[in-house]
Amino acid sequence: MRGKLIRYFVLFFSILLVLISFAFKIDFKLTGYLTYDMNLGNLDNFPIAYWTVTPPAPFDSVAIKFTDYLTYSHTTFKLFDYDFIVPRYYFVDTKLSVNIPYVQTIYLAAGRMRLSRGLTSQYEGVSLGGLKFDTYNTSNTTPGLGGFVGYVYGKFGSYSYEIGGAYSAELNNFALYGTLTTDFGRFGAYYETRYYQVSLNYSNSQKFPFGTVDYWAGIGAATNTINEPSFLVGAKFTSGPWFAAGQFVWIGANKYDVSFATGEPSNPNMPRSWNVMGELGYNFPGFYVGIFTKYNSNWASSGWLPLYGVKLNIADFSLSFANGDLYASSALPTTQFALLKLTYTYQTSIDLLGTVQSLVASLTPRPAVQESKQTTIKIADLYSMPEGSKVTVTGTVLAPVGLLSNSVTYIQDETGAIMLYGKSIPTSLNVGDTVVVSGSTKVYNNVLEIVVDNITVVGKGTVKPVELKSLDKSYLSNLVYVAGTVESVGKDNFIVNTGAFKVKVYIKSATGISLAGISEGKTVKVTGILTLFKDEFEIQPLKQADIEVK
Repeated sequence: MRGKLIRYFVLFFSILLVLISFAFKIDFKLTGYLTYDMNLGNLDNFPIAYWTVTPPAPFDSVAIKFTDYLTYSHTTFKLFDYDFIVPRYYFVDTKLSVNIPYVQTIYLAAGRMRLSRGLTSQYEGVSLGGLKFDTYNTSNTTPGLGGFVGYVYGKFGSYSYEIGGAYSAELNNFALYGTLTTDFGRFGAYYETRYYQVSLNYSNSQKFPFGTVDYWAGIGAATNTINEPSFLVGAKFTSGPWFAAGQFVWIGANKYDVSFATGEPSNPNMPRSWNVMGELGYNFPGFYVGIFTKYNSNWASSGWLPLYGVKLNIADFSLSFANGDLYASSALPTTQFALLKLTYTYQTSIDLLGTVQSLVASLTPRPAVQESKQTTIKIADLYSMPEGSKVTVTGTVLAPVGLLSNSVTYIQDETGAIMLYGKSIPTSLNVGDTVVVSGSTKVYNNVLEIVVDNITVVGKGTVKPVELKSLDKSYLSNLVYVAGTVESVGKDNFIVNTGAFKVKVYIKSATGISLAGISEGKTVKVTGILTLFKDEFEIQPLKQADIEVK
């Protein structure tokens, strides 16, 4: 009898779990770094998996997140006699937009996670100080509470700041940090009690008639070796298609003050040593070619020559040839004279509830007269209505659902555009679909959106980008275009100077857009959705063709 009751309970719990899962949205992302030895054919692969589980409204401001290094060993736990791995990081977090003087955002998280902050990791994966603070002992694979992470972000005048920290309940230690962004650079201060590290970082970017210079510096030490700190200075220069970079590191009494990228062959890995590296390259249309050199105090004392070679970058591929070892790792133990690196990303979303709701909505007949009554509100009118208003509008879909952000798309009519958010938005929507949308208005990160209750496709429309003539909020959520000159280029963004104003173009990884053909001085036309991020205007293109290089 007892065994039968247990089986019934397990069956009931399993059915309940399946039903609950229909109400949650699951986002999955896999990113990784693949290194291939072209001399012997050896391979080193480091994939990282991310899961984000978002509950249904009104709890969708909270997310459950998992991060796992797939090639690492795992402990397991049993559920219904099945073994499941315990991911490396698991936590619950929320980011709240608030209307408090000088405070715009509050972030809170609890669980096993890593707090990463710093301003010096800008060239070849080398950084000094900052924080890489885990809220648990990484050698302990037994599931545990972890700890807590939080920060506050705000602005006052033209300055912005972020103050935060972390506490490990498992280890009873903590980390604190603060950053300040000013007109003359960004400053960061960091302290943690796990290894008793303290550090200061600085970074800035300046534009000159001959090009743009990004530079950074850091100093740090363990508290017991504070009289022998480590320091780092570096700079990058871009002028049209030309690129140059250089960096010098001095490692003081504590070799752990400085972090090097995995496999970096020029890491001296010892106290009281130095490392120097530099590069000069040219951005051709579609690819980059550069020459580089690296050297350190160990090689110099042994009478070795510097490491030097040439690299070719095409989108996410990097091919390097050198006079010595390019990758120092036990996974590739021999000398790598020729090395191929690939950065890859795959992501998908599972929204069972949204799919079911979309199917039901598509099979439910709606009288034409009812649809005509729902078109009375124009999108521009929404911006003068009180937040929380129940509205129904008609518009044309501008972006694939979830491409720029989870459960998000945008619609546009002849008067304006607005962001749509909700799990009831069917992922089967196509750009150009004309839809009738019902829901409630809400301001999120200073952007007005409709939290969707129902959405129905009623026809096809024409998507027409509008010219962005000024950085004004009346253009928010519109499909806009600008033409101008590229002033600077980052890893996933670049700045366009139209002559009247400057605007950032930010590339979302899900779009797969490459910036290989973008360099300072190029004339471009960019089309995309105009958004706000931390009160800064951004254009987010949807596809490669949205960036035209003249």
